[in-house]
Amino acid sequence: MKKIFILSLLVFLSYSAFCQQPLYRYYNGKQQKHYYTVNFNEFGNGTRDWMLEGQACLVFSDGDRDRGIVPLLRYFNSRTGDHYYTIHRHILGNGAQGYNLEGPACYIYKFRVDGTVPLFEYYNQRTGDHFYTADRTELGRGYDGYVFDAIVGFVFLQ
Repeated sequence: MKKIFILSLLVFLSYSAFCQQPLYRYYNGKQQKHYYTVNFNEFGNGTRDWMLEGQACLVFSDGDRDRGIVPLLRYFNSRTGDHYYTIHRHILGNGAQGYNLEGPACYIYKFRVDGTVPLFEYYNQRTGDHFYTADRTELGRGYDGYVFDAIVGFVFLQ
């Protein structure tokens, strides 16, 4: 009985460590900024000028470098109010160009695996906003001041 309990616990922990969860996208019209979080309770259905735009994609709650699941780091620039997300720590390190590292926002695939799609990064120079989407048709090569910048990593659609 004890072995079954331990085995069940290990299976549960393995599943929960790599379960997928939604990455929520919010927009603040006053600031003209986007924000992404896995914590729905942070802004819920919208609060303090932040409007819920929906689920951007599905991400992981923990990493596994052997499987290519790496942290999506969140940086914040208090001067501009912009959040920047990247899997490449060397771009800003612990903080640079006015950005401070807030830590991992979630975990995503570094490389494409079956069933994943690219997470696209766009930048709007006029508003200083970084925008992320897994739907290439949403902005295409760019729209309304947003210009395609990079593929950040790979995620699942909900």
